[in-house]
Amino acid sequence: MQVKLTNFRSLLRCSLYFVSITSIVLIINSFTYESAAIGTLSETFVSVTKDIKVSVVNIRTVKASKQDMLNKERRNPLKNIFPRNLPPVQSGKGLGIKGQGSGIIYDKKGHIITNYHVIKDADEIIATLYDGREFKAELTGIDKKTNIAVLRIDAENLTPAKFGNSDSLELGEIVLAIGNLPGLGQTVTSGIISTKGTSNIQIAGYEDFIQTDATLNPGNYGGPLVNLHGEVVGISTVIPTRTGGYFGISFAIPINTAKEVTEDLIAYGKVTRGWLGITAQPITPQLQEILGLKNNLGTLISNIEPSSPAANAGIKSGDVVIEYDGKKVKDLFHLRNLVTRTEINKEVKLIVIRHSKELKLNTTIVERSKANTRNKKDLFKNLGLIVQNLTSELAINLGYEGEKGVIITNIQKETPAFKAGLKIRDLIVGIQHKAVTSIDEFYQAILNIQHGDDILMLVKRQNRTSKFIVLKQDKDD
Repeated sequence: MQVKLTNFRSLLRCSLYFVSITSIVLIINSFTYESAAIGTLSETFVSVTKDIKVSVVNIRTVKASKQDMLNKERRNPLKNIFPRNLPPVQSGKGLGIKGQGSGIIYDKKGHIITNYHVIKDADEIIATLYDGREFKAELTGIDKKTNIAVLRIDAENLTPAKFGNSDSLELGEIVLAIGNLPGLGQTVTSGIISTKGTSNIQIAGYEDFIQTDATLNPGNYGGPLVNLHGEVVGISTVIPTRTGGYFGISFAIPINTAKEVTEDLIAYGKVTRGWLGITAQPITPQLQEILGLKNNLGTLISNIEPSSPAANAGIKSGDVVIEYDGKKVKDLFHLRNLVTRTEINKEVKLIVIRHSKELKLNTTIVERSKANTRNKKDLFKNLGLIVQNLTSELAINLGYEGEKGVIITNIQKETPAFKAGLKIRDLIVGIQHKAVTSIDEFYQAILNIQHGDDILMLVKRQNRTSKFIVLKQDKDD
């Protein structure tokens, strides 16, 4: 019995030794694997940085100060009388207001992509390459709506960057933000892709940003956002803060957008954009409930321009666009970005929801013409209200059965509409003593009124009361 107990203890001891040794080996292997993984990632960072750094440019701008401008414009009436006795006018050298940022070499012809705000109002632009060479840069073109500027330098032996596909980026993908700062040289920070398609943050007119947590400082603006294959997938852009400093998230213009804008600026000096010819609005929880929608994806059409692609497609006020050219529409801003990026004269398919049914429509996108929308856009932006046709569905839900007119769906604060006392869900049935039964009639009635004249509206409210309301237009141009 004693022998068996001794053998059992020996076996147990050996088992414990085996488990301990195995655990130690596994731990060591784990540390070895983690160290190898970290080492590999670090080597990748170094390799990518070495490859891209020759394509990253420092952009330095100079704007003449007021004093410098005064000196240049100074004229002395005694100059022609006593030309030799006058003290020389100082050139103002050194008084320039300087700015800085980064850029990326686009092609061997010397084109460079950067942010528009980096070179805005510059009197002189200097591009410094990785090898220290400096060149005076000429402005090829700008696009304020995307915050893109294209420069050109007359230089040889340039190394253009490799460009990736920003549409294929995945959330969680590691990226590097690279800049070229005076006095510091190349700067590199890392982060991950947090979100794609970020919009409505008031950085630029057309917003479809890549969001990342890579640290950005003003000197990085205009520089590349690079994936681990060494491909540029975005152009770092300004952060929407008062100080301009980093606060946990950063934004980049997708390289697909930047390349399209760059090609247009190089070829035409301007950007051509697609136009659908609609006025649309976000789908709020209230509208979602009223319209009986399953979710708040898509955008609600409130007006269609006559003879526009939207009109030709058969889109109607009250339709909800949920798909455009094979892509699901997330919201108003997403649709706008999709349309503006569409190739001119391309035929596209749309899916809309009308009276709870999906309809497939086709149209051909044309080039945006400011003349088509400028007057209405400016006027109704100043009035501060958004309207849409009173559909039968809305009439039932809002208690306006049997009525005709346009329903107010949004009012901006501190605008003529707000100050006049108009309210969301008010029904406008008349303008200047004339009946209004549709958005087209409403627009035409407003446009017929002389700029600066008061606008008399007859509105009805959900309690069935009627009221005349006067909108006072801003008389300043």
